[in-house]
Order: sequence, then structure tokens, then C-alpha cells
Amino acid sequence: MQVAVDTEHHLVVTHEVTNVGSDRSQLARVAKQAEAVLQTDTLEAVADRGYFNGEVVACDQAGITVILPKPMTSGAKSEGRFGTHDFVYLPEDDVYRCPAGERLKYYFTMSRTG
Repeated sequence: MQVAVDTEHHLVVTHEVTNVGSDRSQLARVAKQAEAVLQTDTLEAVADRGYFNGEVVACDQAGITVILPKPMTSGAKSEGRFGTHDFVYLPEDDVYRCPAGERLKYYFTMSRTG
């Protein structure tokens, strides 16, 4: 079941029953339905990481702003290693703190998104 809720009034705006076993392809359709019911030209959709995929692009094309966390797809945890989310950036010192409490100095910058 997919549900859209108005966060200001805490009311269900629209809902849909589906037999699709994953949320990944549901966000744009339900967000567009909510936008139509609310009769608005701007909508912010907040979702959990299960919705992260091409649906974000479809929402963007429909003028819907989507706020959701990136999925955790790193195999590091399953392999017994720490993932990047386990490291905390300390901007005042420009270093990262590892899970063991040690400070990691800067070596290089890597860009994943170009």
C-alpha cells in the first residue's frame, strides 16, 4: 500500500493498493496523485531510502521536489568493513573521525557524481 500524507494537517491525501513487492517504482505516481488532490503547482515529497531510483527524475520532471536519503548500497558492512557513512567529518579541523575515534588526515578528493 502506498500512502501520501499532508504533513501540515496529518491527513491522508491519497492512497493506492498495489501488489508490487518493492517501493522503488511507486513514488512518482503517488506524488503526482497527491499534487492533483491538493491542487497545487509545487509539492515536496519526503520519502525513505526505499524509493531512491529513477522515480526521483520523474518527480523532478513533474515539478515535484523529492527529499530522501541515498540508499546504502556499499558491500563494506557485509564484508565486515566500515562504510563511508561510519566516518564523521569534523569541519573545524578538516578531518574525518573513524569509528575507533582516530582522526584521518586528508590524502585526496574523489568525486562520484562528476
